[in-house]
Amino acid sequence: MRAIAVDRFGDTPTLHDLPRPEPGEGEVLIAVRAAGVNPFDWKVIQAPMGDHFKYHFPFILGVDTAGVVERVGPGVNDLKVGEALFGMIRKPVFGEGTYAEYVTAPASVVAKKPASLTFEQAAAVPMPALTALTSVDTLQIGEGETLLIVGATGGVGSYAVQLAARRGAHVIATALTEDAEYMRDLGASETIDYRSTDLVEAVKGAHPDGIDALLDLVSDAEKFNRIAATLKKGGRLATTLYVADEEAFAAQGITAANIANQPSRPLLERLVQMIDAGKLTVPLQKIFPLEQAPAAIEQSRSGHVRGKRVLKIA
Repeated sequence: MRAIAVDRFGDTPTLHDLPRPEPGEGEVLIAVRAAGVNPFDWKVIQAPMGDHFKYHFPFILGVDTAGVVERVGPGVNDLKVGEALFGMIRKPVFGEGTYAEYVTAPASVVAKKPASLTFEQAAAVPMPALTALTSVDTLQIGEGETLLIVGATGGVGSYAVQLAARRGAHVIATALTEDAEYMRDLGASETIDYRSTDLVEAVKGAHPDGIDALLDLVSDAEKFNRIAATLKKGGRLATTLYVADEEAFAAQGITAANIANQPSRPLLERLVQMIDAGKLTVPLQKIFPLEQAPAAIEQSRSGHVRGKRVLKIA
């Protein structure tokens, strides 16, 4: 099968010809139609992330997929050959990814594809939308509350803006001036151009009593701690980069969370309901053929990316 892979850490991903995998106990084999491109995909191949992670080489990139069940492994009774699925596939061993014509997946981490979406649109959902949903749930965003989203124009941010706005929140989104209309179309009430404006001063100026919650998708620890000064006492914050000192923030009367995203069929099914009801828009911006995966990855690496990129595989 064709796959985008690397043979060692630090290599440039290239097209490989690799054996088709076979489903094990509790797994399905998916004929991949499309794969989502996420920052995680290229970050994980730069260097080992720690001794507790295991890797398989050649390392096939990708965690997000949409496709059709090709085969059903032993013990799988609730999925059938020919069904259209989507999901985020993360296994104990990294490297058996979705940038390929076939991938095996635990049945527990895939769900039936939203009926209203193409395969390419569905592949743009799992990791970013699950991360956004987990973040907004963790922050317990409620009607009338003010939420600042830092890094709002990317995949996770584009979903988080919508989810928070749907709950009645007043969403402040960081965005370049040229992306302001895009953010407002998704539900943001305010936008701040972080290139031309000091973010902290702008938020404090507009909200002198402080904001209720912060979701930061891009900042390092130093920047994150500075932005946290925009919160009111008793506020909540979350980061997807694991830079929050939860105990230190608790001492300040602030609830902090480092978001850990886990594949989940029940959460995917919540997203399906929202998408098919027209309550969640998929921010798909560009589709690349599989062989152009390196170009899609470079766009992701460049930063300042709006919405999602997807690989069309079949």
